[in-house]
Amino acid sequence: MQTMRFKSSGLIIYLSLLAAITPFSTDIYLASMPTIAREFHSSSLLLQLTLSLFFLGFALGQLFWGPLSDKIGRKPTAIIGISVYFIASVLCAFSVNINQLIIFRLLQALGACAGVVVAMAMVKDIFTEHNRMTKTLSFIITILTLTPLIAPIIGSYLLIHFNWPSNFYFLAGYGLFLIFAMCFIQESHPYQTRKPLPINKLARTYLEQIQHKPFLLITIAVSANFCTMFAFISSSPFIYIDIYHVSTAQFGYLFALNALALIIGSFILNHLKKRLTDQAIMTIGTLGALITALIMSVLLTVNPTNIINMIIPSFMITFFVGMLMPLLMSLTLKNVIHYAGLASALVGALRFSAAALISAFIGVLIANNPAPLPYTMTVLSLTTLFFSQCYCKCYSNAKILQTNHNMAN
Repeated sequence: MQTMRFKSSGLIIYLSLLAAITPFSTDIYLASMPTIAREFHSSSLLLQLTLSLFFLGFALGQLFWGPLSDKIGRKPTAIIGISVYFIASVLCAFSVNINQLIIFRLLQALGACAGVVVAMAMVKDIFTEHNRMTKTLSFIITILTLTPLIAPIIGSYLLIHFNWPSNFYFLAGYGLFLIFAMCFIQESHPYQTRKPLPINKLARTYLEQIQHKPFLLITIAVSANFCTMFAFISSSPFIYIDIYHVSTAQFGYLFALNALALIIGSFILNHLKKRLTDQAIMTIGTLGALITALIMSVLLTVNPTNIINMIIPSFMITFFVGMLMPLLMSLTLKNVIHYAGLASALVGALRFSAAALISAFIGVLIANNPAPLPYTMTVLSLTTLFFSQCYCKCYSNAKILQTNHNMAN
């Protein structure tokens, strides 16, 4: 069997598709959520739980798959995890009430997170040079942001023509494709490079990574930036469809507009990297998101019925989020001490735990008024700004100390 060469374009595309299992799983059924709520005689808050618990399962599952991928390799970990995802996707399609759907979505998340852990760990394994890693992550995140561009449109089409279970059949097929393609991928973490990690040392290893201050600061910044986007994702179906009364098809296109903003932001990052420092880019991105969120808060407080006050500012905020995301992710991987799979899992766990909380929080706040969304995005943008600047200061101080140490020796 012929395997894909490291650093080939085919491998990078596959890693992108493997990581894209997350936005496909969250975005493809967004347009169906009001329909599912009506069919199951359920509230929008309970439907939000299918997202919140997905994020929570996605977060906790990574703490298992990360160390496992360090121990048994990337390929078997991905194949086992995506197999669980495939089974859970089929079960979601057969759900007959909201409780079943919530449980099967949790199981689906536990399988899906293996793909993301493996994709990020393989990037760390293969692309050791920082700029090359950033460029690769930028491409992967571009693919990730293309997914929300097309997933709601696919989901809307499937809903109109085949009803909501077809969304989960589509995800099951996607999982099968990923399993089959993984058979042709070269193992990036061969047996001879693996370090033994006893189970009784697992918690201590996680703690050591968290206690590495630059890693902790940039991970908090990544999580806040990530949650800014997910606040919009989790609330947008109910804001656009239930509050602004747009059609299912129109929602797909409005959601795709924000995905386009993420792509443009990621594209702009590649050009800014050639001219500006990481700190300058982070300052521009975080301040841009914060100022836009403040403007959006004022507009939706004064005139919450005007949909333009929702569309244009949310486009700009997601643009800045897209500009920051690849850079922040590459900086987290740069600050990994050891065990790439474990560290990738830890970052993912923190990001998705925060996303689960934000999704549930937004679901409670939004009833007939979209204003709580920009309020939440303002706080998250401010958090990203604060911790990214703390990271820059911490990293600069560490470099000065290292330089002084080298000169002394």
